[in-house]
Amino acid sequence: MSLEVTIHDNEKLIDKLFEDDSVFSKQELTPSDVAIISLYYSALSNAKAIKILVNNKLTNVTDTLLRTFLEQSVYLTYIFQKNTKTRAELLFCYEKMNSHTKALNIVRKLTDKKLAQSIQRQIDNQIKNDPSEASSLEESTKQFEKRYDELFPRNIHKRNQVKRHWYNAEPDYKNTSFNQLCKNLGIKDLYLGMYAPYSDNTHGVNGIANFRVKPNGDEYNMTIEMYDKNSELTMLESELNLMFIRMASYYKIDGVNSWAKTIYSKIWCNVLLKRNYKVRQLLSKKGFR
Repeated sequence: MSLEVTIHDNEKLIDKLFEDDSVFSKQELTPSDVAIISLYYSALSNAKAIKILVNNKLTNVTDTLLRTFLEQSVYLTYIFQKNTKTRAELLFCYEKMNSHTKALNIVRKLTDKKLAQSIQRQIDNQIKNDPSEASSLEESTKQFEKRYDELFPRNIHKRNQVKRHWYNAEPDYKNTSFNQLCKNLGIKDLYLGMYAPYSDNTHGVNGIANFRVKPNGDEYNMTIEMYDKNSELTMLESELNLMFIRMASYYKIDGVNSWAKTIYSKIWCNVLLKRNYKVRQLLSKKGFR
């Protein structure tokens, strides 16, 4: 089972959710659903881009994409762990609140007031056409801020500090950083072994480590390489398999004789060959032995 096949199966899963007589033909698309599917689709897009770049030997630009993919994978792990609807809605409100606030700040700081007013009108008109009660960017921002605040209990200690991270919602409000989130999810090795080095390269701290000097006749060529392309692509495939199982399970499209169940079987065979314990453990809960 190749990475291309895995990406294709995940893309098809999204299509399945919107087919006639499927999930969203029977229920309304909620803010939680929008957050989950958007995050999932973005992770798939990053995986596809990484594969294309690696195939074309453009490996010097993949670290940022890999870092983003890992972050998205961790967020989905956290969302699907428990209290999925609330956690996903927190992400939705957090992203909307921040993007609206940034847009407001840009408009307010523009020195060309005529241009600022024109941009403000266009944004406000777009918001009026959205299925919401807001009539302006400022009003919409306040609505998302209010809803985000409501999702945190009133009586928690250092409440404003806790609210800085949407993934610090519960149960013990100890996810004070992405590092701590990984630790509390039991995936600290993923953070230390892959996310942290990619972060260094993204910020240009450790970029020199990727340079390799190779002899070429009487000359030397300097190239930029990833640490281990095969292991990184294997990691992508493994994380995508986990996403597939969690998505299919959450949206209950993995019943007996379902398309998702046939993909489970395909993943299971691949797991047995590659001894991927994390995916194997998840599939065991689905009846695979």
